Amino acid sequence: WVKMRDILLYWASKDVDMFRCDMAEMVPVEFWAYVIPEVKKVRPGVRFTAEIYNSATYHAYVQLGKFDYLYDKVGLYDRLRELMSGDPKGSTSKLDYLWQQESRGIERNMYRFLENHDEQRIASPQFAGDPFTAVPGMTVAATLSTGPVMLYFGQEVGETATEAEGFSSADGRTSIFDYWGVPQHQKWLNGGKMDGGQLSADQQRLRAFYQKLLTFTASSPALRTGKFFGLHYAHERNQATGYDDQKHYAYLRYQPGPKGEKLLIVTNFDRKKAQEVTLKLSTGALEHLELPTTGATLRFTDQLLTSQQFTATTADLTGATPGQGLKVTLLPLGAYIFRIEAVK
Repeated sequence: WVKMRDILLYWASKDVDMFRCDMAEMVPVEFWAYVIPEVKKVRPGVRFTAEIYNSATYHAYVQLGKFDYLYDKVGLYDRLRELMSGDPKGSTSKLDYLWQQESRGIERNMYRFLENHDEQRIASPQFAGDPFTAVPGMTVAATLSTGPVMLYFGQEVGETATEAEGFSSADGRTSIFDYWGVPQHQKWLNGGKMDGGQLSADQQRLRAFYQKLLTFTASSPALRTGKFFGLHYAHERNQATGYDDQKHYAYLRYQPGPKGEKLLIVTNFDRKKAQEVTLKLSTGALEHLELPTTGATLRFTDQLLTSQQFTATTADLTGATPGQGLKVTLLPLGAYIFRIEAVK
C-alpha cells in the first residue's frame, strides 16, 4: 500500500491531475480509503476515477473508498447503447431506474460516456452504424446530472473503426495496441487550419452538434450545479399526447430560486419516426421550478440545435385546458434543450 502511494505521489508531482484506476473494484475498497486521502494531502486537486462494473458497490467506493468519480458503464452506457443500437430490449423507461435507485445520492460522482478505449465506436457496424444516433444519447449523457461527461477522440466526427488493425482486428474499436491511424479523426486534425477542412458535410454537422451541446453544458448553471426533476413517468401515464414511453425521454434541470435557470430536455431515440408531442408540466413541477402555476404564459427556447421558440400557458401545461400543452415535433434522433422563462 505504501509503495503504491509513493508511485501515485510521484506522478501527481509531475502534474498528473487525474488517475483512472483500472478495475478498481478488484482492489479492496479499504486500500482506496487509505491511499486517495494520502495523495490528496500532498496534491489536493488530484481526482480519482474508478473503472467499476458492480453497481452494488457504487456507494461504498464513493463514501468509503473516496473516489471522486465512477464509470457509469453498466448503468447509463448500457441502457443508452440498447436504445442507440436498436436492441429490442431498449427502452427509455429503464433510464428512470438509474436516478431513482442505482446512483441515487451519488449522481454527481457518475462519469458518463458513449465511447472509450474499451467500447466499440458508435458509427461502427458492431454498435449503431450511424454516428447521429449519438444526438439523443449524448444529450442525455451530458445533461442528466451534474457529473462529468467524457468525449473520446474522433467520436465527434463519427470515427468508424472498421479497419483490421493487427492485434485489435476489425472489432469496431480503435486499437490501443497497434501503430495505427484514426482516419476520420485525422480528417479533422489535418484540415490545415484545425477547422476540419477535410470533413464531409455530415461530419461537420455532427461536430457542430457536439460543440454546441458541450459548450452549453459547460456554461449552463442548471446543468453544472442544478437539480433534476423527472417527467418520463408522468408522460408515459398518458399525460402527454404522442409521447412514446419506449423511445422518448423528458426531464427538467433547474437552479432553485425564481431567477435560476430552468431547462426542459426532450429526446427521441427513434431513428425513423418524427412525432408530434404535446408535453405537460404538472403544478408540482412548476412549483419545483418556482414558476407561476396559474395565469401565466411560459416561453420555451431551444438552446441546442434550432433556436425555436414555443409558448404555452400554465393552464395548457397543467391540463386545466384539456388537450393543450407544449406542442413540439420530435424529429428522428432529435433532441431539444429548452430554456423556460415566464413572459407574463
